[in-house]
Amino acid sequence: RHEARKKLVISDSQLLLVNVANLIPYKGQADLLFALSNIQSEMPGSWVLFIVGRDDGIGEELRRLVTKYGLEWNVRFLGSRDDVPELLMAADIGILTSHTEGFSNAILEYMASGLPVIATDVGGSKEAVSNQEGILVKQGEIESIGKAILNLATDSELRVQLGQSGIKRV
Repeated sequence: RHEARKKLVISDSQLLLVNVANLIPYKGQADLLFALSNIQSEMPGSWVLFIVGRDDGIGEELRRLVTKYGLEWNVRFLGSRDDVPELLMAADIGILTSHTEGFSNAILEYMASGLPVIATDVGGSKEAVSNQEGILVKQGEIESIGKAILNLATDSELRVQLGQSGIKRV
């Protein structure tokens, strides 16, 4: 974890959120950014969100939202990567705020990496994630997304507990 964070220029004390999903409207990154904008003053200490995935046409719009919401120091767009397992090893929380979903590989990868999951209750997400591995929120409920992030951001013991349960479940 330490070495992975060092390569990514992330301190050990920073909270690292990760969203692995191509930049497509139905993947809900705009909802995630809006939720973060609503809670940024309540977030503990230093934090960063990595958005990892291919830009399928909404990257510029998402970057405008980052600027509009004042999140420029907190959000990094990493594009397509072939080192996702290493990114997940460095992270603290895996987030997927899709509007629709099949059975998400990203959620399984988060869980296999020992990350607690915050996901929208769509498609196969409710089959993959119980309250033992993460927090499911209703799709489009920005306030619920923010509350879930704050809940995990402020409780490192809960993050570890959910992450360990995720490893077992996968």
